[in-house]
Amino acid sequence: MPLNGPHHGLSTGLARELADSAVVRELAQLDRTESALVLASGMAAVACTMVSLLRPGDHLLASRWLRPETRRFFEHELPALGVQVSFIDPTETRGWRRALTRTTRLLYLESPVDPSTRVVDMRPVRTIAQELGIALVVDATLASPINFRPVEHGADVVLHTASLFLDGHDDGFAGVVCGSEAVVDEVRTKMRAWGAEPHPVAVQQLARGLKTLGVRVARQNETAMAVARWAASQMVHNGALHVVRYPGLATHPDHAVAAECFTGYGNLIAITLRDGDAAVSELLSRLQRIRVYNAERAAGRGGVDTVASALPDGAIRLSIGLEDASTVIGDLTQALE
Repeated sequence: MPLNGPHHGLSTGLARELADSAVVRELAQLDRTESALVLASGMAAVACTMVSLLRPGDHLLASRWLRPETRRFFEHELPALGVQVSFIDPTETRGWRRALTRTTRLLYLESPVDPSTRVVDMRPVRTIAQELGIALVVDATLASPINFRPVEHGADVVLHTASLFLDGHDDGFAGVVCGSEAVVDEVRTKMRAWGAEPHPVAVQQLARGLKTLGVRVARQNETAMAVARWAASQMVHNGALHVVRYPGLATHPDHAVAAECFTGYGNLIAITLRDGDAAVSELLSRLQRIRVYNAERAAGRGGVDTVASALPDGAIRLSIGLEDASTVIGDLTQALE
């Protein structure tokens, strides 16, 4: 794919370098960090950051609320490298301090959490990190830097799976690390050593997505709130809906935390149906406008189309896109009927 724009007359290599530097500058500005780096995938960002900040004999303390790929890397790959890993329930605010060891070097969490929609209270983690000089790494993929900038709440490093909101068109594949110049330089060294550099086309797609990131996320926030409020109101009139979880609703267990640290509540809604998995399967089969994906598929969850997937325990996950709220609500209404 050719590089277009003001550097068209330059050599391909130089033009690509200039384009890459513009992307990382914008990413760093969005997350309020000194520097940023684009890698081949979200897991490449996680892995290269962990091996940059941890050494054999170190201890990593992580929230239990992690996406499966990250959890597997922490449980299997890091111990093979000599790193001890512990997981805690992040709702137990004193648990972070109780689980510390003399070799704890890094605290790790994801917020918001997929698919539960939970939001982690960063205040106790931030206090420990600042008091003891321990690095705090936050995966904020499901918020995007439009809704949540962890560095403003005490994080040292911010991670993103860029194929969701940052790219936003369901066709890119990249990861992002944002932090200090020193950390980013170390991660860059690991990225090159492990062959985790991004494809040039992926960087171009990311640059395209960043141009519309603000307006896309604002629209998704607005539509998701409207759909969540509609679904919550249906619990009174429609016996099929049992629980609606969205951080923007006052009934959400973490609403107060989200209201304090988020500027928008995101696009992820989880709805539990009263009649369980069979009802979920039937509902998904009746959807006409909303696309249905496998729950493990990351693509589409931050893009222009609303997508739905089945979750355990009789629930569905809705990742709201750019359609009108009336379109999403209308499709859900006819499917429930």
